[in-house]
Amino acid sequence: MKTAIHKIILAAITSITLLNIASAQIVEEVIVEKKVTVKKDSVTSEKNISINLGVDDSEKKIKYPRAFGGITFSRIDWGFSRLLDDGKFTLSEDNSFLSYKKASNFGFDVAQFGLRFNDNFKSYISAGFEWNYLRLKENILLKENSQYLDYDIIDRAEVDYRKNILTSTYLRLPITFEWRSDRNSHGKRMKVAFGAMTGILLKGTQRLKSDANGKQKFKDNYNLSSFQYGPFIRIGYNDFGIFGKYYINDMFENSPNQKGLHNLTFGLSLGF
Repeated sequence: MKTAIHKIILAAITSITLLNIASAQIVEEVIVEKKVTVKKDSVTSEKNISINLGVDDSEKKIKYPRAFGGITFSRIDWGFSRLLDDGKFTLSEDNSFLSYKKASNFGFDVAQFGLRFNDNFKSYISAGFEWNYLRLKENILLKENSQYLDYDIIDRAEVDYRKNILTSTYLRLPITFEWRSDRNSHGKRMKVAFGAMTGILLKGTQRLKSDANGKQKFKDNYNLSSFQYGPFIRIGYNDFGIFGKYYINDMFENSPNQKGLHNLTFGLSLGF
C-alpha cells in the first residue's frame, strides 16, 4: 500500500515538473517573439517632426495614387531676407531709406491637401502664414494712407528710434511638388521639394521703440504688394533641410521709385 502511494506521489511530482518546464519554454518563446516584434517595429517606424489632423500621408497604406489632407503644422521656414534692387544687393538712392540692419523671414503651413502618386513622389497645395521683418537703419516714420510709399525723416535730437521694424504679414498658398529617395540603412530619406510660393497680404506694420515715445505700433499696407509670387525650393534629409524663395513681384506696388525691388529669402526648414 505504501509502495503504491509512493509511486502515485512520484508520478505527480514528475508530471508537475514536466508541466513547469513546458510552461517556462512557452513563456520564453512568447517573450522572445514579442522582443523580435518590437525590434522589427522599431526599425520600420518613422518619426516625423510635424503635427497632422485628417487623412495623413502615412506609409501604412500602399495603394497609389492616394489623397491626403487636413490640418497640419509643418514646413517651418526660418531664415534671412535680402532686398534686390534691379538685381543688385546695393539699394539705389531712391530706396536708400529702406537700408536695413537685418532682414528675416518666418513662416509655416497649417493646412494641406494633395495626392501621392507613388512611394517617391507627391504633389499638394497648402496654406499657412509668412512674415517678413525689415529692421531699418534710418530714423524714419513711414506715412500712412499714402498714394505711394513715402516717409518723414525724424530728427534724432527729438526722437531717436532704437528699434524701427517694417513687418509684412501674408497668407501663403504654395503649390508643391515633392520627391523623396528610397530609405537608406537607417530608415531615412533625402527630400527635394519645389514649386510656386504665392501669398495674399494680410497687413503691414511699423514697430518703433524710443526713449521719448516708448513703444509704438502703426498698421497700414504701406503700398506693400497685395499679392506676392515666385519659385521656391527645399532640400533636406529626413525632417531637416534648407530653403530658398525668390519673389518675382515688386515688393511695393503703385510706387514708381520702388519698381524693380524684390525679396530673396533663404534659411533652415523643419518638418517637411
